[in-house]
Amino acid sequence: MVKISGALTTFNGTSKERYYLNFNRDQIFINLIATEGHFRNFTNLKEDERGFLNCIVKHLADAEGNASEAISHALIAEDKETSRRFLELRDEIRSFRKWIQSSPITRDDGIREIRKLRRQFEGFNIDYDVSKCETCGDPAEIMADITKIIGELKNKAHATAAHEAYADDFLVMEREMAEKVLAKLSEKYGVDPPELVISDKCHEPMIGLYTAGRIMVCRTGINLHVLTHEFWHHVQAMNGKHLDEGKAESFAIELFASPPQKGLYALHTHSHNDRKMSMIRDVGIGDWKDVGVIYGGELLGFSTDYGLKYLDTLRPVGWMGQPLSFWGDLLGAVGGVLGALYLEAPLNLLAALVGGYLATDLVNHLIRIATPVAGRTPPVYTPPGVYPPPSVSTPPVAGARGKYVVS
Repeated sequence: MVKISGALTTFNGTSKERYYLNFNRDQIFINLIATEGHFRNFTNLKEDERGFLNCIVKHLADAEGNASEAISHALIAEDKETSRRFLELRDEIRSFRKWIQSSPITRDDGIREIRKLRRQFEGFNIDYDVSKCETCGDPAEIMADITKIIGELKNKAHATAAHEAYADDFLVMEREMAEKVLAKLSEKYGVDPPELVISDKCHEPMIGLYTAGRIMVCRTGINLHVLTHEFWHHVQAMNGKHLDEGKAESFAIELFASPPQKGLYALHTHSHNDRKMSMIRDVGIGDWKDVGVIYGGELLGFSTDYGLKYLDTLRPVGWMGQPLSFWGDLLGAVGGVLGALYLEAPLNLLAALVGGYLATDLVNHLIRIATPVAGRTPPVYTPPGVYPPPSVSTPPVAGARGKYVVS
């Protein structure tokens, strides 16, 4: 009798309680998997001729019973927290079973709810996490749908919003496509879709943030890698897990490792976006090289303006009564206007930028020239770098004491 008792306490090298706990874990997992399989074959209540709904109720009842047994086994073999989570799981399974027995349910609702139960179970039973299963978690299962969603976006009239006037309409379309992607991922991984927030405060497609069931991305564009990275944080949060950056990044990389679609490629202009400065002028530049022209033109305009002011120091007398920088600014402003109107891209944009810098300084010269016309004393022009000598005051001539000078 002692030998039998000793054998009962060493099933597979574990305690009897742990053995039964693991047995119940297996049974819960099997019944939840079977329930989802029946829901996949289920159409609706009127066409349930093969009795799928009865099988679903049976498997849920079995899973409920196994969870009830696991409550006490976990309390002895592991800890109170595990026991409490089995209790919560049991109550959720029971609530779902009663819902099915008391009201109609659709196939999609059933699959969504059973996946929630599976993720809840896997959240504190890591060995049963299907995301680690190479076949169960095959991303190819949903990639066809996601590829179709991206294709719908690219086939729109404005696949990218080239002008600010299109930005708001494009955001509606882009949000719709992104929410469809999140809905597909949520359906696969058994969670409610997170809320998508497109922020006006940032304009970088590679920035994303997850918090409390909300995914925030920037207004400039939605990147699929960022979107799915933050989605996995949502899955972790819904399952009560720590938001692990490494696992979220691995999920995003593996999900889109094979397809060519790395993002929604949804990049549009904004009121203070450098890209808009070229696109709004219809200069015919269709890629990001115009941004380089913009920054290069700004640097060239500043350098030209600085160089003209330096010439004033070399020739203080100027030409025809005006400093050399005045004539240079005048020619540059006129040339900028003509270049913007008649030159081909990207020289038209470059001419406008340089001419704009010189025109700003030309306005200052015109104000200086026009000041005497207003009846004011004209200031003495002093070229930059030339400093006038300080005036020397001459003391008055004092007459001899006691004598008067008569003129």
